[in-house]
Amino acid sequence: MVKYSLSKKERLSSKKQISSLFKEGNSVFKYPYKLFYKIIPAPDNSVSPVLFSVSVPKRKIKKAVKRNLIKRRTREAYRLNKYSLTDRVPQDKQLLIMFVYVGDKPEIYKLIEDAVKDLLTQIKISG
Repeated sequence: MVKYSLSKKERLSSKKQISSLFKEGNSVFKYPYKLFYKIIPAPDNSVSPVLFSVSVPKRKIKKAVKRNLIKRRTREAYRLNKYSLTDRVPQDKQLLIMFVYVGDKPEIYKLIEDAVKDLLTQIKISG
């Protein structure tokens, strides 16, 4: 049985990894997201094949309540659909991904989920 969880170990939180993701990573776009991704060699202590993060810019969405709503919806859509991606990542690699919200208002969950699914399938993993 597949365990639909999103633990702390699956979150991308290292500032060094995030900056390298933006500098050297690839990106794909599907409204309302721009997805940045980068494949790195898996560290020895790696628990998850994919590290995930969400960013909602304050410049686009002024109210914190709305930014948090978008982040919750994005995390939920990713949590339910991440297995289509984690199965494709080779054992000796790790994938860093970050969803950056580019819309100017909160979208409905269905639109967010469709965009997340589409972006996860667009990621090119060369093992």
